[in-house]
Amino acid sequence: MAAILADWRDRLNGNVRFIFQPAEEMPPGGALPMIENGALDGVATIFGLHVDPLVPVGKIGLRDGAAMAWVYDFDLIIRGKSAHVCRPDACVDAIVTAAEVIDSLQKIVSRETDPLSPIVVSIGKIEGGSARNVIADEVRMVGTVRTLSAKMLKRLPRIIRRIVGGVCRARGATFEISDIASYPGLYNDIKTNRLFSHNYESLFGKNRVVEIEPTLGGEDFACYVQKVPGAMFRVGIGNKKIGADKPWHSPEFIADEKSLVHATALLVSSTLDYLDRHKE
Repeated sequence: MAAILADWRDRLNGNVRFIFQPAEEMPPGGALPMIENGALDGVATIFGLHVDPLVPVGKIGLRDGAAMAWVYDFDLIIRGKSAHVCRPDACVDAIVTAAEVIDSLQKIVSRETDPLSPIVVSIGKIEGGSARNVIADEVRMVGTVRTLSAKMLKRLPRIIRRIVGGVCRARGATFEISDIASYPGLYNDIKTNRLFSHNYESLFGKNRVVEIEPTLGGEDFACYVQKVPGAMFRVGIGNKKIGADKPWHSPEFIADEKSLVHATALLVSSTLDYLDRHKE
């Protein structure tokens, strides 16, 4: 895209800035440092894209408004008291306590939140213990919470602390929770999505734009659209014939590379269209 626009620089009715950002997958992400260092200074709108194996190649997916989740990540340590397995009465079993904590956290979704508001609470990693005959005195876990509601996101850390604290007190254990700076929800600008839709159908024909459901995935592109209007579209890479139907982060994930043409064409066309509409 950059090479195409560079060749057409005399055609541009404005300036185009490309953001080469690191660390999207590592909260708090790379978007905030980019913004703090001036990446959006003088920027009127921002475009982004994400590949999507659920959208067939040749199509794009759009979602107005809330499109991706608010994310709260946390690290959790549970501390007990070690002993030999032959003396369970002399210990505070951190692994058993951790198991109860994990089970109790899953009840947040069914008993602590609005059933019409999608929420995910998940422990993704757990480490504890040193030998089969030693009761563990410490367990470390990492977890994440996803929701489309900013209001609910503010409540969830307090709920988690209450539940973890209650279980640990019942078992005589202690705990430590560390909040990890995470991502805001992605809110797509409707006007930007209409720009994408118009240009994609002009390029590739009707019935090539599909409305997609919100996802509880997180994306630090959301930080940019908190500052300036913009949107992220999903470029379809799905093609079962070549195995391009595996989910994101799967070790078998591949993309139908014809999608590169579709994505580049849409970005170039939408950029030119936007600048023409807003030229001084």
